[in-house]
Amino acid sequence: SPSKEDEKPEYGEPYHVAINSVRGRAYEAFVVFTENDGKTLTDDTKMIYKEVLKDNTFAVRFVIGRYLPSFYFRDKEFITHLFPEIFQNDNPDKKDIYLATWEGYLSNTLYDKLFVALKDYYTYAITLDSKDYTQRKYLKGLDESLAIHLALAFAHLGLKIDDPLFKKFWEIPNTTRHQEFISFIGRSCLIQDHEDEWFKENKVSKEKLIKFWDWVLENVLEPETFAGFGYWVNPNKEILDDRVVAEKMAETLKKSRGVIDWDYGLIRRLLIFAEKDGEKTLEIISSCLLDSGGNVNQNRHAFYFDRHEIKEALKL
Repeated sequence: SPSKEDEKPEYGEPYHVAINSVRGRAYEAFVVFTENDGKTLTDDTKMIYKEVLKDNTFAVRFVIGRYLPSFYFRDKEFITHLFPEIFQNDNPDKKDIYLATWEGYLSNTLYDKLFVALKDYYTYAITLDSKDYTQRKYLKGLDESLAIHLALAFAHLGLKIDDPLFKKFWEIPNTTRHQEFISFIGRSCLIQDHEDEWFKENKVSKEKLIKFWDWVLENVLEPETFAGFGYWVNPNKEILDDRVVAEKMAETLKKSRGVIDWDYGLIRRLLIFAEKDGEKTLEIISSCLLDSGGNVNQNRHAFYFDRHEIKEALKL
C-alpha cells in the first residue's frame, strides 16, 4: 500500500516504491488534480493535504517533498506555515521521515522563491553528518542532491560566494558534496556546446565561474574536491577563455595530484592549450604523468602514455 513495515531495502528506494504502490500513485493523482483545479488551493484540497501529512511511510513522504512546488506556488502562506510539519527536522524521532521528505524535495528541480523560503532548511541539511543518514536505498545520494541544488542556485539564481549559505556549505568538510558541486556546474554549463546566448538566457556568468575557480584554489584543502574540475574543459570549443582554463587547470591538477573525474575534454583540448600557453600545458601533462617527486604518478590513467594528443602537445 505500502505499510511502514513493508518498506524493506530489497523493494528499492522510496520513489520506486511510491510509483508502484497505491498511496504513492494516489498522491500523484492528487497532485495532477491540484494542478488542474486552478491557481489557488481550495479549502477541501488544503484539508486533504493536511491529512496526507499524517502519513509516515518513506514512499509517501518522498512524493510529498518531490511535489512541494505544486502546492507552494498555489498558496505560499498555507504551505510555509506547514513547513515544520512537512519536513519535521526538529524532531529526532522523525529523522527518517524528514530525510525521506527532504530527499523527495531535492529530487525535483530548483525554484528561486522556494529556495529562498527554505534557506534555513538548506542550512540544517548542510550541518548533517552523512554518517547519520538513514541506512537505505536513495534515488540519488543526499549529499550529491544537496550539492546540485546549491550549484544551480550559484550558477543561475544569484547565490554568491559571500552568502552565509555558500560559506556554510564549503566550511563543513564533505568531499562528496564539494566535488559534486563543481562537477555539476561543469556538466550542466560548460561541457555542453552552449552559445553565448544560452549563458545570457540562463543568467550564467562566465566571470563568476572563473572567480569561483580562483576561490576554490585559494580556500579548499581537500585534494579530491579538485577532481570535479575535469568537467570544466569543453572538448570541442572555447567556452571559458582557453588561456585562463589552461592556467587554472595546471594549478588544479597540482592540487588534485593529477586526478580529475573526466579527462576527455582536457586531453582533446591539449593541442589548443599548447598553442596558447606551452608552459602551462607542460605543467598539466607533468601533473598527469608524474607526481611531485618526479616519479610515475600512481593516480595516472594507464592510457595516457598512448594518447597521441599528449605526444603532439609535447612536440609543440
